[in-house]
Amino acid sequence: MLSALLCWAAYLLPPPTSSDFDQIWIAARALASGADPYEVVPRVWFTGYPFYYPLTAAVVGLPFSALPLGWARVVWAAVSGTLLALAAMRWGRGLPAALLSASFLNALVQGQWSPLLTAAAVLPALAWVWAAKPSIGAALFVGFPSRRALIGALALAAIALAAFPSWPVRWVEALRTAEHVAPVSRPFGLLLLLALLRWRLPEARVMAALACVPQMTGLYETVPLFLIPRNRWEGYALAGSSYVAAFLQVRYAPRAPGMSLDAVFAQRWPFVLAFVWLPALAMLLWPRQRAIDAAP
Repeated sequence: MLSALLCWAAYLLPPPTSSDFDQIWIAARALASGADPYEVVPRVWFTGYPFYYPLTAAVVGLPFSALPLGWARVVWAAVSGTLLALAAMRWGRGLPAALLSASFLNALVQGQWSPLLTAAAVLPALAWVWAAKPSIGAALFVGFPSRRALIGALALAAIALAAFPSWPVRWVEALRTAEHVAPVSRPFGLLLLLALLRWRLPEARVMAALACVPQMTGLYETVPLFLIPRNRWEGYALAGSSYVAAFLQVRYAPRAPGMSLDAVFAQRWPFVLAFVWLPALAMLLWPRQRAIDAAP
């Protein structure tokens, strides 16, 4: 309920804006009507950006496409927030603190996938959703591989192929114009590969893989890092630090008119690295007991 309320309130404020979920909603409606989502999204979505997602994302968005856009955003936020909360209750440790973080709030308002994808790491029945955003999904699969996730992803891809057989070609064409980069290619991003020193831990493998997959390197994409804190206090510390990153990037790296998304996230990267990625890495590498006690 709180997730839905926050999303609803965020879009009451002027000026009118959009979320990443908007293109999923547009693509799902196009798919339902028999149109080409890769042609419709850049024509209808006012940003003009191509549809960078595989068609599996539009298939996941089909249940929301019958709603008006405003309500679809709110329901998407409610579903994502609820599933992450359920996952946090099961995982314990520092994951519940993710719900208090700027990373989660940013993902919620922007209609991002990271809360849902992170929940799927803890709730195996949801693992098929990783195929909707295979970059982040692949990183989570590295940490939490399962036959169920693979079968579910293949089934989702098969449904998408049945609905629109040429989508893989259209998707690859769209990706050629993408501005996504891997965190390891950002300044000092190679430090994140130190997570491999703890490669036996699933959360360490997630961090290393997440640092290597193309993305926007935004704050909202750091939600999976909340799998790393070993107790609630570490979770609270990482959540608090995320707000420092959020404040500093708004204060010192605002988006200027005409600035590309890659340029925006490139100038914000030092704050996200220093106050989210590196604290999570320090928590991961800090000496730990053989048995990890889950936070109550």
